[in-house]
Amino acid sequence: MIKNNQLIFENHIELSSKLAQKILLIAKKSISLKGEFTIVLTGGKSVLNLYKILVKSDSNWDKWHIYISDERCLPVDDRDRNDQIINNIWLNHSPIPKYNIHFIRAELGMVESQVDYTNTMKHVGKFDVTLLSVGEDGHTASLFPCHDYSENNNVVLEYNSPKHPKERISLSYNRLNNSKYVFKIISGSAKKEVVKMLFQHKNVPINNISGDKQVIFINKNAM
Repeated sequence: MIKNNQLIFENHIELSSKLAQKILLIAKKSISLKGEFTIVLTGGKSVLNLYKILVKSDSNWDKWHIYISDERCLPVDDRDRNDQIINNIWLNHSPIPKYNIHFIRAELGMVESQVDYTNTMKHVGKFDVTLLSVGEDGHTASLFPCHDYSENNNVVLEYNSPKHPKERISLSYNRLNNSKYVFKIISGSAKKEVVKMLFQHKNVPINNISGDKQVIFINKNAM
């Protein structure tokens, strides 16, 4: 079912399949037009099935450039890092060249990783696709409600996350908004209030990012 920019699915399998189709189509068009495709990945359980589909899909993978919305300030091989989950499910089994994967090196520590990823962002134009999952409080990436973040930086630091771990590194609102497509993924019965926040345009982080065009993928169990 389609309502404006909202796509509502019976289950997470249908949602993930449709999302994968859209991403692969945009990738094909982007590679044809400019020789590369840039995508920002997100952590969270809502997108795991998407990554499982992509690992079995066909594309011109050596033209993909992979970025990440945020990372937890944890050791490099910590299982709770976003990159560990994404690598284990998808990228470790993908032909995407390792030098095309541009993740946050949170193991460097907060300030050094901010500087490092800021330098990575310097030569990156508009993202083709940005994926965003959303928390029960309306947070996305590591941007939390009622927390202040610099509007001048591409990469921002969160020292007091309401969820463990407290220290996190995130792309900023401005950097995430610099995207052609923003795809928001909402799944799970615990997200019912988040869906209401979206529909009511509440001032929560997920509503502050839309890119040039946004599409909201909603599993029916979140409504």
